[in-house]
Amino acid sequence: MKKRTKKRIGMAISAAVVAIAAYNVYNIRIEYAKAGSEYDSIADAVRISEEPVEAIPIDDEPAADDSGFSFEDDGPKYDIGTYPNLVIDHEALKKTNPDYVGWLYVPCLEISYPVVQGTDNDYYLHHTFENTENVTGCIFIDSECEPDMSSYNTFVYGHNMKNGSMFGSLRQLLTKSEILSEDPYIYYYTEDGVYAYRAYSHHRVPPKSGYFSYVKSHQEYSQYVDMALSDRLVDLQTPVDKQRNSIILSTCNGSGESKQRLVIHAINIGHYR
Repeated sequence: MKKRTKKRIGMAISAAVVAIAAYNVYNIRIEYAKAGSEYDSIADAVRISEEPVEAIPIDDEPAADDSGFSFEDDGPKYDIGTYPNLVIDHEALKKTNPDYVGWLYVPCLEISYPVVQGTDNDYYLHHTFENTENVTGCIFIDSECEPDMSSYNTFVYGHNMKNGSMFGSLRQLLTKSEILSEDPYIYYYTEDGVYAYRAYSHHRVPPKSGYFSYVKSHQEYSQYVDMALSDRLVDLQTPVDKQRNSIILSTCNGSGESKQRLVIHAINIGHYR
């Protein structure tokens, strides 16, 4: 009798666990759908013009280093000396969310999202661009980085969503590095112009590694870039001018004890209008 009772209890517990898991999956799918609808609506307000924009530098070019690299020599794959012409209503996005700071566009990974910067790095892990509580969160710049992209390293975070949204497409690079090799360019659009970057390294790192340290001097930055180059999964054939700062895209990868961060390092190749 006791054995039957224990068996029934075990079956009941198993059934409860399955029911809870199914409920959680259902809720996650609902949240995915809600967030997807929200971001689709926002994305509809942004379009890519068929005509590329000529890349006219806003700031003076820094002194050339040994690489001899310049934007004019090797511009974005979209076309040399141009960048994709995204038509973005920055003012409207700012009204929707005062924390809006720019728009991130990574063609090869089909990433195209508004970017925010909050007072901490927790809020936008669980809130969308329209401040709705949701597991998908929002793409955001580290709260300690300069909003004008002038930090040595600007960290940009996004969730590794199972449906490929947000930074979910980054995991493709673990098996298909050629995606980034063939088109290594990242664009960041602001009211003040467009920042173009070229990826020079991507790899997995522990969550508390030195890769998330705030660089305070050019010497530290130079060492940081060398570290990223030494750990790269593949050689992206990107000349790196250390007079230029970097953008780092970061997302979670793995779970439990194997949980790490998947990151892309990209060098600033110009600020244009």
